[in-house]
Amino acid sequence: MIETKPGDTLGVVLEKVGARYPKQEAIVSGEQRITYETLMHRVDSMANALLKMGVNKGDKVAIWMSNIPEWVYAHFACIRIGAPVVPLSTRYKVHELEYILRQSDSTTLFMMGHFLKVDYTPMIYELCPELKECQPGDLRCERLPLLKRVVIVGEQSYPGMLDYSEVLKSGEDYASSAGLKKAQEAVAPEDVYIIPFTSGTTGFPKGVVTTHYQYMRIMSAVSARFQMTEKDRILVVSPFSHNMGNMTGMLLGGCNGACILPMVSFDPGEALRLIDEEKVTKFTGSPTMYIMMLDHADFPNRDTASIKAAVIGGADVSPDLVRTIMDKMGIKDLISAYGLTENTGVSTMSQPGDPPEIVANTAGKLIFDDCDLKVLDPDTGAEVPRGTQGEFCSRGFYVMKEYYKLPEETKKAFNKDGWFRTGDLGTMDEKGYIKITGRLKDMFITGGVNAYPAEIESFLMTHPKISMVAVTGVPDRRMGEVAMAFVKLKEGQTATEEEIISFARGKMANYKAPKYVKFVDDFPMTATGKIQKFALKETAVSELGLDKQ
Repeated sequence: MIETKPGDTLGVVLEKVGARYPKQEAIVSGEQRITYETLMHRVDSMANALLKMGVNKGDKVAIWMSNIPEWVYAHFACIRIGAPVVPLSTRYKVHELEYILRQSDSTTLFMMGHFLKVDYTPMIYELCPELKECQPGDLRCERLPLLKRVVIVGEQSYPGMLDYSEVLKSGEDYASSAGLKKAQEAVAPEDVYIIPFTSGTTGFPKGVVTTHYQYMRIMSAVSARFQMTEKDRILVVSPFSHNMGNMTGMLLGGCNGACILPMVSFDPGEALRLIDEEKVTKFTGSPTMYIMMLDHADFPNRDTASIKAAVIGGADVSPDLVRTIMDKMGIKDLISAYGLTENTGVSTMSQPGDPPEIVANTAGKLIFDDCDLKVLDPDTGAEVPRGTQGEFCSRGFYVMKEYYKLPEETKKAFNKDGWFRTGDLGTMDEKGYIKITGRLKDMFITGGVNAYPAEIESFLMTHPKISMVAVTGVPDRRMGEVAMAFVKLKEGQTATEEEIISFARGKMANYKAPKYVKFVDDFPMTATGKIQKFALKETAVSELGLDKQ
């Protein structure tokens, strides 16, 4: 990461990078090759335009787009003037959009007209019918009284909305703007940078308030672990709206003068092409993504050896898969990691030189000397012995400030001694390496005994025929709930349900062994490559008639 000094913010770091590497590529998106000089011109133009429209420090700005350059300009423009960013998933529907825009107090919405086969304009008009009649930039919406303006990226004009390109153009006199300079100088490290929303155990999304300082520290540690330089080229497959796409994409590139290559949605063939032709050096993906690339017909024709370091996360992997990825893709440094939004995205990472067994079976160890991560008993709050399962609890600078406008939920998130309760279960060994064994909220009770899907998945992954597996609890008249395993076999392998069930019963307690097994070719996935277990469970319950018990 570029050298910083006390008082620097993310906006200052980007400015330093732009001044040092003006002719270096910052973004490659389709046919667009955008240098840092151009990036800074567009960022400060948009920042100036926001000020002209009445967006001030502390005003919340929501962004509802896929991984396009316009996301980056709006994001960094907000950073420059101290307007907290509220990232919105491209998968949101009207009720989710309404809840988060209202709960976050967003005054401005950046959006795109459509993404893939989804048209967003009917959704915003349904939510704010007043848009069709108002002057652009002067919205008065009954359901969202604080939302004043909607800025849209599109090829046509829309009633009541501001055109993104016109807004950008309106701020191009930024060099002579005393107001912009004053606004930039007023941003401090402890100011709020971003409020991503995450679903909690209560079932509704909560806005996680985090600061410039927290992300500055995170980016310094991640940059060091990735051994980042201005010559790096980062393939970004996670959405910018997700911490992974933001942190190991926009911020990692922008803080180091590196180039990002964002994909609007993951396609294994296109990912292989970009890695080969653009000489990608850094990559972060789920096990599914790596498997899809390895299995792709074009893989033998592509050179992936340019990747110097990559993160694999989001699901259990076997040591064999780790070795296969490293050997076949030529990746020297494959990194496992653990983090959550409330802890500024990342807490632990595996270390250089860790063998495949460590990468596969642990999520590394804490990367901050001045923070704490302990395994505590979920009921008593007491620290458990090394190697014993408990709940990961954290303390230090990387813990969120609060859940936005939810004081009671914030209070519940911490135990009586001030430790943040992650809700993640696991163990820590004598060297500080952690292993995730489950989520408190994923736990199901079978015959009165707690069962943890991640523990069962980890064991089933040792079966020589299994490529991927997901376990969930399903209803059972006698036991309350029982385990069901959704299994994807390795290419060319065949197996029976009884074979998998017998394998589990022979090696683990009967109550943990799956009662049902379903073989699948693919899994329903989130935009960040995680398996949607709720979708698997709903389908299975219906197919097996368990909803009629």
